Amino acid sequence: MKKSLLTLIFIAFVASMSAQTYYPLASPCDPDRVYLKLPSAAYDYNCVYQLNITSQYLKKFPKEILRYPNLRYLAIQNSDISEIPVDIFLLKNLEVLDLSNNNLTSLPSTIGEIKTLRKIIVRNNKLTSVPTTFANLKNLETIDVTGNPINFLPNEINDLPSLTNFRVSGHDVKNPKVLFDLLRRMKHITHLDLSNTNLNYIPSAVQHMKNLKVLDLSGNNLRFLPYEIGQLESLEKLVLGTETNPGNKIYELPASFSRLTNLRELHMTNNDFVAFPFELVKMPFLTVLDISNNQLTSIPEEVGMMRGLSSFNVSNNNLKAVPSGLGQLDNLINFSYSGNPLSPKQQTKIYELLQ
Repeated sequence: MKKSLLTLIFIAFVASMSAQTYYPLASPCDPDRVYLKLPSAAYDYNCVYQLNITSQYLKKFPKEILRYPNLRYLAIQNSDISEIPVDIFLLKNLEVLDLSNNNLTSLPSTIGEIKTLRKIIVRNNKLTSVPTTFANLKNLETIDVTGNPINFLPNEINDLPSLTNFRVSGHDVKNPKVLFDLLRRMKHITHLDLSNTNLNYIPSAVQHMKNLKVLDLSGNNLRFLPYEIGQLESLEKLVLGTETNPGNKIYELPASFSRLTNLRELHMTNNDFVAFPFELVKMPFLTVLDISNNQLTSIPEEVGMMRGLSSFNVSNNNLKAVPSGLGQLDNLINFSYSGNPLSPKQQTKIYELLQ
């Protein structure tokens, strides 16, 4: 009896101690949670930070979204929205706005009041321009108007201090000169995507884009690059074609190309190169070179001068031999050569050179 009584007293003591222990409650808001549908009214509007609505048929912009004062990321993709309400400026904390694959013909000027915006993505709509009030978005880093018939960019956005990434891929460019006259005024652009824009030449105005670090020209109808491209001294990556995106019809590089001393990546897949561009052997700091799916018949011995190469892709050409200079590429980690008519003897040579 006494033992049972002692046991009950002990349990009561432990329970009382537990009752006095304080366990802080977890915060009811999770900033990393991504809502995939419009949250019901049961949720605290203040706790909605990320909303990603994809492939849900919406004829109009859901105005209840404007009730979420802490919304940072908003994506409404693959819907049928044709208009954005002027009240969108109520989303004072919005950083990313993605309205891709809708039917927008214009954007409200009040977007310029959302000072926190870093990215505006409006791929595949029907926009011909962007509001001049974008000039107020001092934190804006990226404008992606891929797949829109853009024909006018306001001068007001040229001085945006944070705007470094501009994507206009997928737009059928009727007049390359007009396009580059617009682009050259965007002083801080470092990343420019002009892939699949039906470009048939690059105007000399490209020389004024001194801050460019990444330039994508894949999927166009280019037969040559202008001599002036050699003045893009900040360029680090140039894409003329990739395995997943058609190349161009380029068969040689301009003599000025060797001036691109900061170039680290060059992707020339799916073009019309018959001879290995000799300008490249003068670029010892190039680390990635992809010249696959061309018509090369040989690689010069001077390739050994390209000491910076770590990845070299010559797959699917017409190579019957490889130069001994490959053995001088001490940093080469990946050498791809499949799809060439190389004899077993030459393949053995490759193995020995890269040991």
